[in-house]
Amino acid sequence: MKSIRGIISLILVSGAIYAQAALPPSAVNLKDLNTMVQFITEHPHVAQTLKQIDLRSLTIFFDHDCEAYFERRSPSLLTRDMPGPQPGIRFKRSNCPLVEGHSE
Repeated sequence: MKSIRGIISLILVSGAIYAQAALPPSAVNLKDLNTMVQFITEHPHVAQTLKQIDLRSLTIFFDHDCEAYFERRSPSLLTRDMPGPQPGIRFKRSNCPLVEGHSE
């Protein structure tokens, strides 16, 4: 009987090591904001003409009606059904050139 309890306890404890709690919304927002700010610092034209960062739509507004769109990455096949934080965001596209004087 003691050995069965010991085995069950070991299974429960080892399973808890792999379980990850989802990040709270504030942590997700900060992670997304950091990604967007890094993008801005890597693109001087966007930084110079920055108007607004919208975390809800994952969009950076800059210059004259220009928008840089971000999207949430899809989880990998290995982590799709596992609990844990959602994947980060990445740059998707922009409706304007990111470099002044260049058409992309």
